[in-house]
Amino acid sequence: MEPVTLTIITYVSLKCVDQFIKEEGYGRFKKLLFPEKKYKNQLVKIIYETIEDFEQNHKYDSSNGMFPFYHSQIFFEHLTLYVLFKKGTLDEIKDDFNKFPKIIQPTPKDLEDFYSLFTEKLNADTVLKKLFIDENYKNQIFDISKSIEEVTALVVSVKTDTTSIRTSVESLVADNESKKLTPEKISQALKAQVNRQLKKQINSGKYLQNTFIETGEQKDDLRYLCDSVFYSEKCFYESSILDFRYFNNFLAKKKHSLFNYDFEKLKPANGEMTVSNCTALISKWHDYLVSKRQEITDIKIGSNEKYKFESKFRDRIDDLEFLRARVALITETAGQGKTNFLCDFSENFLLKREIPTAFLTGTEVNANDLRQSLLQRIFPDSPNYAFEEFLNNLKTLCYEQSKFFVLVIDGINENYNSKLLSQNLETFVSELLEHDFVKIVLSCRTEYYEQNFSNLEASSFKKETKKITSLLSQRPDDDLKKKLLHIYFNHFKIEHHGISNKAHEQLVENFLLLRIFCEAYQNQKLESIENIYKEELFEKYYEIKSEEINKRLKSNDEFKVSGNFDIKNFIQSVVEFMIQEKTYVNVPLDKIIADPNDREMYVRFLDENILVKRDIQTDEKGIFTSSEVVNFTFDEFRDFLISRYLVEVLYKKSVEEFASFIESQVNDKSPLLEGCSTFLFYVSRKGLDKSLHEILIKQPWFEAVFSKCIFSLKDSQVTKEDKKILKEKLLNNERYSDSIIWNLIIRYNTAYYKNLSIEFLFELLRELNSEQYANCFVNKFGTDRWGHSRLISQENLVNQIDDILEKREADDVLYYEKLFELLIYMFTNKDRWNIQSTYEKYFFRHAEQGKIHLTKALESKNEILIKAIKQFISSYEIRL
Repeated sequence: MEPVTLTIITYVSLKCVDQFIKEEGYGRFKKLLFPEKKYKNQLVKIIYETIEDFEQNHKYDSSNGMFPFYHSQIFFEHLTLYVLFKKGTLDEIKDDFNKFPKIIQPTPKDLEDFYSLFTEKLNADTVLKKLFIDENYKNQIFDISKSIEEVTALVVSVKTDTTSIRTSVESLVADNESKKLTPEKISQALKAQVNRQLKKQINSGKYLQNTFIETGEQKDDLRYLCDSVFYSEKCFYESSILDFRYFNNFLAKKKHSLFNYDFEKLKPANGEMTVSNCTALISKWHDYLVSKRQEITDIKIGSNEKYKFESKFRDRIDDLEFLRARVALITETAGQGKTNFLCDFSENFLLKREIPTAFLTGTEVNANDLRQSLLQRIFPDSPNYAFEEFLNNLKTLCYEQSKFFVLVIDGINENYNSKLLSQNLETFVSELLEHDFVKIVLSCRTEYYEQNFSNLEASSFKKETKKITSLLSQRPDDDLKKKLLHIYFNHFKIEHHGISNKAHEQLVENFLLLRIFCEAYQNQKLESIENIYKEELFEKYYEIKSEEINKRLKSNDEFKVSGNFDIKNFIQSVVEFMIQEKTYVNVPLDKIIADPNDREMYVRFLDENILVKRDIQTDEKGIFTSSEVVNFTFDEFRDFLISRYLVEVLYKKSVEEFASFIESQVNDKSPLLEGCSTFLFYVSRKGLDKSLHEILIKQPWFEAVFSKCIFSLKDSQVTKEDKKILKEKLLNNERYSDSIIWNLIIRYNTAYYKNLSIEFLFELLRELNSEQYANCFVNKFGTDRWGHSRLISQENLVNQIDDILEKREADDVLYYEKLFELLIYMFTNKDRWNIQSTYEKYFFRHAEQGKIHLTKALESKNEILIKAIKQFISSYEIRL
């Protein structure tokens, strides 16, 4: 029977005797319940002495049928269980107390004195303590005083009932028997804990299910480490089949001794590979490969030939190093998907392989008590299991299943007491690794690892640790980007009727922008996505995430957030500091937290969102001095908020200060120029304030921004004045006229772009004379293979149009008809024969549409173009 169960029986039975059994019957009843030579005898003695001593200084009058609080049923069933073992709640105790009017109401001092006296006697009794230890009883009973404060305000009353007490005792015995820890219960509890953690990470948005794309070897490396027994056969086979016959032929020709490689002699017998000996056996394999590689290194032959054969060992040795390792340490910079990676690995490998696993996060770990942190997460409703008892049952489970226990702690840098955690984590991991069935996976942001956790590099388990320093093994290719976009849209349930190449490129070239877009438009059906309207996107995203973060923080009982709390105020304080100090990175965290008591809440927020992040800044004056700072994760989002603050706050406060800041800080020497100039242009479009508009259009950067950003507006927002400005820029052959032409070309979908499209370019071209046409249009195309800066690549453009004709269905070709019409206006370009050849193929497949194009182009004022068109018509005997 469990020690805790025996203690409850002892305690409750003693009170039954004290309350209901007369003095003459006490000894006989006590012998029945408490056999000789058991620690219960000593505990009975102490409790009896406690009551006697207590009653000497706390007299009570029972003549009116009232009894002291320690004679009550609640004291046995609820109060004792709560104080000793943290079972039940204070509300349950209070409700039961109110049901019975016959108890003498104890004062807080009565309860304090009783438990203090009891605790004092327990702690002073070395016999009892030795008996407890000898019988595997743990230390809960000696920590009673921690719970005294929680119950001192409760009033106890009860009507005695011997039958009820006995029934309660039997119920308690049965209840504790049912809660006895077993390997099966541990297995179920671990699976439930990992699933709870995954659900939590999904709800927080940190884990996007089924979005992880495996491109490197990182996941394979972790598979080897976490399930070494299972993968040992695979790794052994791959090492055993290394072929050195060609190498020996080479050595024979060079008159060298032959190279002997016999990995098969290390093969374990059936069933020999177990959790307990796995590491030792794999170490032998590893050492053999290393020695054989060194043997080749020592042979005196040419380095080029030697390298070919040395390299055969590289991947096999790397695999075995992970296979035998006990600890994996993943370090990556912010926003690179550490949590997503570990969640995907836990869900799709550890759970599916039924590997005993616990998955904690850095924020959940109590830096002072890692053992209890682990137990509380695994057994949230049963906090009384001893850690050694847990490990003993876990060992049985792992040995039976031939699987290691894997402890995952994600984001150790996110712990509020990270420096304390670094010390205690090293000790905790060292202690766990004394058990051969344990493996550990940790993740940490790179800069915080170097600052707070570098002690792990010199730990007792450093040789058993493998580091994964990057989760991005290669730059994603076009196919991978396309796949990722599809996965994200599918995950966030975004439907659309098509996406332009421009919008597609914007999203796949910046995964953070893709994430923001998907979160802003999740569960929506969109029309054709022709562009990414960043001002609208950031505004929408900011509102959604602020509301979500506020809700999450207010629902967290740890922080006691209430009233008009709004995370926007914190973010605005970051922006204010940047503007006031004219510094746009590394805002000191302590400078923007008004109340130090709120620090932990804001640290938690910074670690669990993708708007802003906390970083470590090392003081230039000393390498040992550092501080925590705040940065925006995405510079464009920072510039959006700064621009909004400038207009909505600073401009309204002082027009002069606003103008001064724009002139001094938004210029070609400032990091704000690209982002803020863009968002300020969007502000100028709203036309709500003429004075503001005048300030902005006078800025030296405004014209360049106009040429770029006019095409980022929604088509309906483009005005006649805008078209007039664009026309003047093209006619004047200004610096950015080639980009204007290109942006008009890619607006070939005139069903979507009804206002400013490629048709606007055609209309303009038809108005130009031959000289203007050559300068303003023809000369904007580069015709050599290498291309020139700011010129449109004619070869690429024509090839893409030809691909549309050859590789797409007829209906798809009609969608791109304006691009084929563009070819007519390029008839006077250099290398025109390739252009006309492509148009010829199009015309004879879509003659009616082609006739309309040619007829319209003949309205041009460019005589050279008209001549080229007529020659084309004549050559192919086309009748319009």
